[in-house]
Amino acid sequence: MSLKRKTLSGLVWTIADTFILRGLSFISTIILARWLGPAEFGLIGMISVFVAIGTTIMDSGMSASLIRKRDANSEDYSTVFFLNLGLSLVFYIIIFFLAPLISSFYNQPVLTGLIRVYGLSFIIAAFSAVQLAILNSRMEFKRIMKQNMPGTIVGVSVGISLGYLGNGVWSIVFMYLSTQCVQSIILWLRSDWKPSLDFSKRSAKFHFGFGYKLMLSGLLTTVYQNIYNIIIGKFYSARQLGFFERSKAFNDYPVNILTGVMTKVTYPLLSSIQGDTNRISLVYRKIMRLAFFITCPLMFCAAAIAHPLFQFALGDEWLSAVPYFQILCLSSIFYPIHAFNLNVFKVYGRSEMFLKLEVIKKSIITVGLFVGFQFGIMGLVWSSVICNYLALFINTYYSSEMINYNSKQQFYDMLPTFLSAGIMFFVTSFIINHIHGIASIYLVGVGGFVSLATYLSLNFIIKSTPLYYCLDLLKSKKLKI
Repeated sequence: MSLKRKTLSGLVWTIADTFILRGLSFISTIILARWLGPAEFGLIGMISVFVAIGTTIMDSGMSASLIRKRDANSEDYSTVFFLNLGLSLVFYIIIFFLAPLISSFYNQPVLTGLIRVYGLSFIIAAFSAVQLAILNSRMEFKRIMKQNMPGTIVGVSVGISLGYLGNGVWSIVFMYLSTQCVQSIILWLRSDWKPSLDFSKRSAKFHFGFGYKLMLSGLLTTVYQNIYNIIIGKFYSARQLGFFERSKAFNDYPVNILTGVMTKVTYPLLSSIQGDTNRISLVYRKIMRLAFFITCPLMFCAAAIAHPLFQFALGDEWLSAVPYFQILCLSSIFYPIHAFNLNVFKVYGRSEMFLKLEVIKKSIITVGLFVGFQFGIMGLVWSSVICNYLALFINTYYSSEMINYNSKQQFYDMLPTFLSAGIMFFVTSFIINHIHGIASIYLVGVGGFVSLATYLSLNFIIKSTPLYYCLDLLKSKKLKI
């Protein structure tokens, strides 16, 4: 199979995996949100940082190292497997004993048990991280999708059942754990690789030497992605944190799906052509423009229809989350651009630059947090948007030297899409705000239709390059799965 066809096939199956399986999980959290309420989701928001840190330490950037190494062998796989497992066990022991202190910090005694149970997730994930990296490196996304499906179905069934039976926040915890457990078991059983005792100090030094900088970068990113949860959970109520956590989850879902799909496919793709700078530049530019063409209008549309969307999906109890959601949409439109620029550093093995930039960006966020905190929760939310924009300039500036695609060119390519999506937002908001007396579900439908019609019309008028690229993909008859 050619590289182009392999990439298109990967996109199709990764999109199917992400939209169908993660979509099921997302829908189940919407159902649970209606049953449980903001306070229970606030508790999950309080401990999410510790689970995310554990997952980052478990992987330690070594999966990316395996994917990047073209001649990785069984010795490499076994070495990374035992390193992943060992690191996850060490961190779990640490948070197990720290759990009472964390509960005391938030003044929420129930968190002790939640942390100790939820923390098992990254140990479970460690057993199949290498198997997943092998499939990713081979771009076998069809197999990944098929092997993830049973775990998602089991997890959603467990979560919905426990929620219906009145188990509160534990329904969220066991939904996630059961999903992870089943997925790991299937990946283990169906993999053509099994760990052996071939642990190599040389291999460990190579992969950890590359990965630990990504791990440190990931830890910084993880802590700062959750720092708002920590501050709101400490100084405000669990209910307020629940509003923020769900608005962020709603906001992150579409952009994380698109970014996850694109980076998952493009990282092994770009790694395979890392010696050809001109080709990487062309591929990157096309991917970046296509991703932004989809993400930008999606988030502007979501902001425009936020009130009826939350009313329909979560109920009136959650309407206080709408302002947070609308503000966060402003920063999410550029999230794929962040991810693609950072991917460049991994492709070229510049993990030290990856870490350096994370330190710079987190220093900026620290200042933003201090200033934003003076203005309450809304100040914190706005500070996150401003800091994200500053981070975007930093990422694009440093990555541009490697791919001959500078910041000015990137922003120039994004400008037509941004302007057309902005016009679409004002048109949709005007219409939504002047329609009264109909159910929220119909308002969502009207808003979505108006947004789509406005956006496509504007792009046809300006003869947008990404639009015609999308049409070419839809018309393509070369793709055979």
